[in-house]
Amino acid sequence: MFQQDSGLPVTAQADVAGPVGGFGWELKLIQGAPKTLQFQFLEVRSDNPLMFHIAYPPGTAFTITANAAWCTSDQYYSCKEVFQSVSSVAAVRSSLGNTYFMNQTTGILSVRIIQFPQTYTGNPNWFLPKATDTGKWGSGFAVERFERSGVYLPMLTWGPWLEIAANCAASGPFCSQLPLNVTLPVCSAGYQQVAYDKCCSITNPTTCVFANGSSR
Repeated sequence: MFQQDSGLPVTAQADVAGPVGGFGWELKLIQGAPKTLQFQFLEVRSDNPLMFHIAYPPGTAFTITANAAWCTSDQYYSCKEVFQSVSSVAAVRSSLGNTYFMNQTTGILSVRIIQFPQTYTGNPNWFLPKATDTGKWGSGFAVERFERSGVYLPMLTWGPWLEIAANCAASGPFCSQLPLNVTLPVCSAGYQQVAYDKCCSITNPTTCVFANGSSR
């Protein structure tokens, strides 16, 4: 929607906040694609997907992992989840948050960012914790929260992190080869973006599609 805007400045250790549930956030860095990118201190509800997109040199391979803090894997709980590649952005969005999609033509990587528990990633298999899920050994909640008078907000936890590691020839912290100068297409042909989560037909503005795939 703001394709002509130069965007917001992002520093080496940025705190980023904003709306989720729409088509997602796109990160562009002046010096190209980062060799390693980490996400910490997440606050994201499980029922409101946060999509993240970033361009890499086409053909780049990745190892993407969710890492729990202060954790030892056993038959009951896992401490690390390696994400699996899927065939579309829509499949990433509808997943449990342990997948990614790399468009081999444009080089755009798409990942769903979720908030997972502090001290484990699965019991033992990976799961997307909902507000009602209990924590490790049945203590507390899987994701701590602030809750009062019907208002529910997840609270960040210290220690766990999500890491995107690119398998590319590097020049310092960036891949040596620059990514293509591309932007993830938000709307289908014949549609234009009218809100952060909605595209409507140019010829019939009452016909719209939403980021979650629904239409009216």
